[in-house]
Amino acid sequence: MGGLAMFFALDVAFLVSLLPGLVFAPLALGQAIIEVLPGWISIPLIDLLQHWAQRLLVAGVLLLYLIGGAATGLVTLDARRRDLAIVGLGAVPWLLTVVLGQLFAGAHFETSSVLVDAGAGALTFFAALALMPSATRSGPAEDTAASPSRRRALLGAAALAALAAGGGLAFGPRLRGVRAAGENVRQVARRLRSAETVAAPDARFEAIANLTTRITPTADHYVVDTTLFKPEVDIARWQLEIKGSVEQPFSLGYEELLDLEAVEQLHTLECISNTVGGDLISTALWTGVPLRDLLARAKPRPSTFDVILRSVDDYTDSIPLAKAMESRTLVAYLMNGSTLPVDHGFPARVLVPNIYGMKNVKWLRSIELVDSDYLGYWQQRGWSDSAIVNTNTRIDVPSHNVRWSGGEVTVAGIAFAGSRGVSRIEVSTDGGRSWADAELEPALGELTWRRWAFRWTPPAVGVHRILARATDGTGQLETSVRRDPFPVGATGYDTADLAVTRG
Repeated sequence: MGGLAMFFALDVAFLVSLLPGLVFAPLALGQAIIEVLPGWISIPLIDLLQHWAQRLLVAGVLLLYLIGGAATGLVTLDARRRDLAIVGLGAVPWLLTVVLGQLFAGAHFETSSVLVDAGAGALTFFAALALMPSATRSGPAEDTAASPSRRRALLGAAALAALAAGGGLAFGPRLRGVRAAGENVRQVARRLRSAETVAAPDARFEAIANLTTRITPTADHYVVDTTLFKPEVDIARWQLEIKGSVEQPFSLGYEELLDLEAVEQLHTLECISNTVGGDLISTALWTGVPLRDLLARAKPRPSTFDVILRSVDDYTDSIPLAKAMESRTLVAYLMNGSTLPVDHGFPARVLVPNIYGMKNVKWLRSIELVDSDYLGYWQQRGWSDSAIVNTNTRIDVPSHNVRWSGGEVTVAGIAFAGSRGVSRIEVSTDGGRSWADAELEPALGELTWRRWAFRWTPPAVGVHRILARATDGTGQLETSVRRDPFPVGATGYDTADLAVTRG
């Protein structure tokens, strides 16, 4: 019955966390685990589990809560156990959440936000346990007097939990503010210096079923984060600081950022943990302020080496000053013509050409110039510091099974090589023994992927191995060496085994 009581408690805690500014307690504990896991554990898990890594972590934390509840329920059946020990055992998951969350993940939330939710959960757990008949069973007849005592102890613990929740709500510094303009609403830049011209799509490519769209709809854009819950920024209080090794440090608010001259930029982002042929890559139209405009105002000192980018939840990464001063490195605040969604870094994020997504910091809070090399969150865990995008090609169509009537089969996909661009795509339909050129759609922008298509007539029914490879704009051929994403990004040709049948 203890497990059932904990299930009720988690339900209540989840509902309470839906209130503005509160954090679901198990997520706080999960975030603490993420922060303390060393790279030699977390990196293989991410490589193995991909999207499932965070989901399984949350499931594991919830399971720990349920196990703790079940254990507490079993102990209450033994009249020989001291009431105080039972209360302590039942309180362990909630106390660990508050303490470990604050110690290791305090940058992600306010202690009061977790305390309120944990208090509500613990209140529900102890109250449910006290009211369940099996929870107050005393065992031997001579110990029946212990039942009312135990019930009083559990209800007392519930009362203490209620006080903790109320105290967190009453005396916490503040709940998270409402996000003015925080929703994904249509906007235009107030002072647009340079607009991006989006050429009309090639009808031949648009006609290919299931081929990746040129621009990814915002809802479909890939999302990878280190945090289990997204920062919710009080936009009225948000400030972007530019500080460190500069002559004139300054800060500006959201409205001031929007008042600066902006540019539009088509830009493909790819996650460094994307596997060969993977889907952690997307393209969007971004609007923002060139980072070099902000740095020019701050006047970097000659000794400056790195630019540290820090998010509101203290995630950090860095780029060299020369990279920060490139014209296409942006502080973006619009995505596909709408306010930057929370998932993608509201109120502002950085976009860095030719660099994997982990260094394109979201929820930007400060830009700090320093005189030495700085290693950010993922670099401290062994990932590449330069993080230059590897040339890569993906086969989108056809699917594994091909119904063939004797004519041509269209093989198509995308290729990306960062700011180097893609100049050529080659396809092999015989397992790599020979190669032929594919047709390339004109590039959408200088920083975007290119779509390609190849018309192929199968020589016969059966299974055929298709490979695709790209040559970047500098003439460098994509490497055939198959390599996992860690630590510098995946490489190798994408392949598709097509089962061709008559139909």
